[in-house]
Amino acid sequence: MTTQKSNYCGFTLIEIAITLIVIGILATVITINLPRSTVNLNTQAELLANNIRYTQNLAMTKGERYRFKISTQTNSYSINNSTIYLDKQTSFGPVTNNLIIFNSNGIPYIDTKTPLKETATIALTATDGRTVIITIYPETGSVTYE
Repeated sequence: MTTQKSNYCGFTLIEIAITLIVIGILATVITINLPRSTVNLNTQAELLANNIRYTQNLAMTKGERYRFKISTQTNSYSINNSTIYLDKQTSFGPVTNNLIIFNSNGIPYIDTKTPLKETATIALTATDGRTVIITIYPETGSVTYE
């Protein structure tokens, strides 16, 4: 008795579907567990720079002084009395001025009477060692980061 070989070879549709489902589940688990520090440092720097600009805009819109204060001990900063904490993967590095006060014209001061004379810098450092520097310029209060 002779047996005939089938001309069909390859995988069935069910086998392919099960393989794709298993690959999808593995990809999801791996993606969820990846560290996110790359995005967090840039996001934190952008948020901090925008909040400094927001403080300046509040001072100019309301016509009164607004304070932006950094606390390196608690890894936070405040706008007047509202406190914002940095992400756990980000911390403050060297800071030239812990307190910036914007007057009603948006000019930055280091205290109630002394305008900012040199650029103020705020360093943000990620747990992996990367650093972003935020700069506040005197007279204009312009804020940049890189």
